[in-house]
Amino acid sequence: MERSGALGKSRALGKSRALGKSRALGKSRALKRSDEEKGRIGAFLTSGKMERGNMVQWPFHGESLSRRFKLLAGGLVVSFFVVCLAGGGVGCGDNGGGGGENHNENTTPVELDPTDYTYLLDESPVGEGVPLWTTPCTRKVSVGDRAPTERRSGLRLSAARGEFEPVQLIIGPGEGSVTVEVDDFTGLGSGARVEVARAEYVEGWSERLWPVGRGEDVNLLGDRGVPVWITVMVPRDATAGEHTTTVRVGLGEEMAEIPLTLYVFDFDLPEEIHFATQLNVSVANLIGDGESVEDAKNKLFEHRMTPKSVTWPSGFNPGITWENSNSTDVCEVLWDEPDEGDEYSIGALSRKYILGEGWNGVGFPNAMLFQFVDNSTPRPAEFCGISRGDHYGSQAYNDEWSQFLGALEGYLDTNGMLDKGYYYVQNEPQNDEDHRLAAHLCRLTRAAAPNLRIAISEEPKPEIAEHPDGGCGYDIWIAHVRAYNKDYAHQRQRDHGEEVWLYSLDHDPDPYFNPTRVDAQGVHSRIIPWVSWTYRATGWAYYDAGRFFHQSHPTVRAALLREGFEDYEYLYLANGGAHPEVGDDSPVDLTVSSVASSLTSWTKNPDALMALRHELGLYIEGSRTDLPTLEVENDLHPRGEYYLNFQDPQGEPSEDPLVVEGKTYMKIGWDTYDEDLGYGWYGEYVDNSGIALYGYDDTAGYSEVAKSYLYDDYGRDNLFEFALENGRYEVTIAVGRPGRAYTNDPHHATVEGVAAVDDEPTTEGEPQLVRTVTVDLTDGSLSLEVGGRSDSTGDWSYTFLAYMDIVPVD
Repeated sequence: MERSGALGKSRALGKSRALGKSRALGKSRALKRSDEEKGRIGAFLTSGKMERGNMVQWPFHGESLSRRFKLLAGGLVVSFFVVCLAGGGVGCGDNGGGGGENHNENTTPVELDPTDYTYLLDESPVGEGVPLWTTPCTRKVSVGDRAPTERRSGLRLSAARGEFEPVQLIIGPGEGSVTVEVDDFTGLGSGARVEVARAEYVEGWSERLWPVGRGEDVNLLGDRGVPVWITVMVPRDATAGEHTTTVRVGLGEEMAEIPLTLYVFDFDLPEEIHFATQLNVSVANLIGDGESVEDAKNKLFEHRMTPKSVTWPSGFNPGITWENSNSTDVCEVLWDEPDEGDEYSIGALSRKYILGEGWNGVGFPNAMLFQFVDNSTPRPAEFCGISRGDHYGSQAYNDEWSQFLGALEGYLDTNGMLDKGYYYVQNEPQNDEDHRLAAHLCRLTRAAAPNLRIAISEEPKPEIAEHPDGGCGYDIWIAHVRAYNKDYAHQRQRDHGEEVWLYSLDHDPDPYFNPTRVDAQGVHSRIIPWVSWTYRATGWAYYDAGRFFHQSHPTVRAALLREGFEDYEYLYLANGGAHPEVGDDSPVDLTVSSVASSLTSWTKNPDALMALRHELGLYIEGSRTDLPTLEVENDLHPRGEYYLNFQDPQGEPSEDPLVVEGKTYMKIGWDTYDEDLGYGWYGEYVDNSGIALYGYDDTAGYSEVAKSYLYDDYGRDNLFEFALENGRYEVTIAVGRPGRAYTNDPHHATVEGVAAVDDEPTTEGEPQLVRTVTVDLTDGSLSLEVGGRSDSTGDWSYTFLAYMDIVPVD
């Protein structure tokens, strides 16, 4: 189980280009601002009383923050830096809303206190009273979490117009019950909403959100805190700047009055949804007491989620629009159910929920029209009374199927839906025969309806797009995060205009994000669009999205998915109102890479994400002239030479200390990441001694560090982190076994995103590969990714990791 990221030890710390490696937020550097700017912006985050003195005692999972802060004082410093890329963008120099000159050279440090987002409230009762405290909503609370002792006054949040933004108030531990009420904001605008919900624990983690009515009792839980979410919907006519109200918590005879300050950015979140999703969720199950189908779809749209069946309770599938017995010309014309009432007619429902007519004016961003029958059956066995035969179809069957597809394309084109609708052709082709069939169905569809968008749940791959029988590319490739091949995907996107979405499975392990797990920290849900931006993926899919809801209510994970989808809109706006393009540098790329540099390397620190996102909002509104990035400085291992030998720490070589050619090597085994040591592994099986294995080949002609190695017996990709002071380093990696070549197992080793060994097999003449790369370290931790699926073979392959030398260079 992943441990809390709430400043307790976390196995999911991963790559923290945006404070993620920090054991707590430390000093920060930011663009130096004018006194006027400081008055407007700085006061927002630094308002409220803050008592300093003793180190904070914060027993998250039994670990005190005092020790963590002492470690900070011993070397960890978190810094803001700012960038403004050539080409500009909103708020970038003279090219955007911020105006003025480029201030890249100005990196005067400005302190950002570690309690900006996580603290005990001054309004909390003293002594033995029930504590009131806060931490970012992206930090899911676990049953063992306790209040910090550093104090501040009030709750603060920031949001754009048209955005939903939550703040988390934790009450307790304590006994009895309380009431939680929020006064209306004065002058916030028409349609402003404030929703209060308590989070119920599932498997020891905050998960289910239950609405709390005004004056309703909230029962305390004894030895655990009660997380309460206060979510503000900022109306589109809200005035930019600060708005305040009061949160009232009734504690027996006492009433705690907590100031709540909302900073409204001077821009609107787009009404349209720009990050696509395909979520298999039952709309019917989201209809609460007294609610309608439209209410359920409003719920999804407000969470920026797109269900598979946006037009439910009808759809474009052929059973309704082609083979419908009510049609005036069955199997000859597309039938849009004009004989049905609007609530059941696909003609009316498609205009409403795809185009937004009579609904919200924009509609869902994409609409799956119909899909395969099941995982192994792309098309029905019989269509319009004609037998299909094998999956390739008889001539008569294919002729009728093609007629239907052509009629569907024509209908969508006539009604302005062609750019949103898509036909989901096939699910997860498994082998060469499946790839052949996928190419065949693609060609068949292209011939019948050349402008009808088609999708397949598979990463872009030449086995389909370049099939010898006739290659064919899909408009939407939905790639499993663990199978994604960036190089080929980018080739298809760049040369053919195809899209890539990502999808998750329940068993996706560390170091990948996995929002399907209740016991995963909240950043697993929120980080998806950030990672997607890095890879130029524009959507995400999941086959069982009903688990993000409990009954008709969105859960914590649903709310955090929305936070991530809203983050994408910030990136979209900062990029000049556009998606990033493959092959082109986006102005906001450095901001994104400081948060998520790869599929397995992304920040795990919610406070960091909140800080960066707030600065990004200021950039979009023009209050700062440069795009923000975050760097983590870490001198747990000061700048210097480090030599790491990957071996069984209790096995060969047994010399201690291990000195080879005048270099003293640290013995590194398969230990999971340890914050005190500042190094360790993340991966699916790193703590399984039957899979995470060691070896030693006593082969003449090789040094002791070349003879020993470790490897994943399943070939899975694993991430090693080494906390290190920032700077430029020359890193030498050795992979392979001296005693045996692996000609069919290409090796992989990537350092800080730079491929040192790139899908390269060892040979009898060169059984061990030694490669050197130069990298610039900016996040306080050197990342080494090894193993994984081979792009050339398509299979998991061994990577035998022997040693790593790290040498600073100017």
